[in-house]
Amino acid sequence: MVRYRKLLMVSALGLAAIVMSLCSQQLVDSNPEQNQPVDAVSGIERADVNQGSSQAIPIDDGDHEMPLAVEEQLITEDAQDITSASESITLSGWVGTDFGETIAGETVVLYSPSQKTQYSVVTGFSGEFKFTDIKPGWDYVLTVSTQGMFKRYTKSHIKLRSDQEVHNVVLESIPLGLLTGRIVDPYGRPVADIGLFLQAVEKKSRTANVITDVNGSFSVPEFPKGRFKLVIKGQQTLTAAGLQFDPDTGGPFNLAIDIGPYNLEGRIYDESGQTFDGADVFLNWALHENGVRIRSTRKVSANASGKFQFTGLGPGDHELVVSAWRGDTFKQTIKQKVNVGVDSGELIIVIDTL
Repeated sequence: MVRYRKLLMVSALGLAAIVMSLCSQQLVDSNPEQNQPVDAVSGIERADVNQGSSQAIPIDDGDHEMPLAVEEQLITEDAQDITSASESITLSGWVGTDFGETIAGETVVLYSPSQKTQYSVVTGFSGEFKFTDIKPGWDYVLTVSTQGMFKRYTKSHIKLRSDQEVHNVVLESIPLGLLTGRIVDPYGRPVADIGLFLQAVEKKSRTANVITDVNGSFSVPEFPKGRFKLVIKGQQTLTAAGLQFDPDTGGPFNLAIDIGPYNLEGRIYDESGQTFDGADVFLNWALHENGVRIRSTRKVSANASGKFQFTGLGPGDHELVVSAWRGDTFKQTIKQKVNVGVDSGELIIVIDTL
């Protein structure tokens, strides 16, 4: 409001000066046809602002750009105007869906980064919420972390300066559909009886546990659209991230995991040739393809003879990690690349304890 009062005052003074100039000119020259035309003063258009609106009021100043110094001054004055507003602001509204239904029990959070203040309320029976005794501000963020199948709501750069502000929240539904897939080995052969855990990324509460059938297939009904991850636990711990599901366009997807006919074994010694029986051995495998990241880890412990073995491996590059120790005074980790299916025979791992 300070900005417009100043601009209106300038316009009024300019108009008064023009009237005085016209009167003076008529005293000098009584013939009105010889008077020079006077340019019209640029009008100032003020838009009506409804209660709770955070939109700026437009100013029509012609084709000329506002000088930078003047613009910065107006921004500063606008911030001062917010600061000088009532110290007791109420923000209210309701939370509903795009189907016209209100939602009770949703947590609404209001946060101001500049003031480092946060307020939280839970919607009532009719989806209503109200924040009271809020300080004026220009950078409030309103969020709703939904419980049902709705997208998370976030609204930033909210200006609060009136005594009564209103902000209603309409949540966007997440489409659901039938998620289907198939687990195969690196040769494309189905992998049956594998337990899978699936979790939606945006709606972590939506999870499913399934087991692949004889064709390696599985299905999950009413799964939300968006990203999800898949986890396998057992002989190997495998995690697949970056998977996408779209009920409208997505079809069954194939996921190749590190399972096959190969074994990998080895023995661990120290530098003197003595077997090393205090060791854990990890075998890691990773695949990045089309935005999907798959990583698996197997773990075994070396026996009293320092021997270890992995079974049921797929072919290709793997990372072998040996974590060896003796008592409380020595511990060492060794990493080595191995090509399963190519590197044959017994691997010899030497631990230097010196």
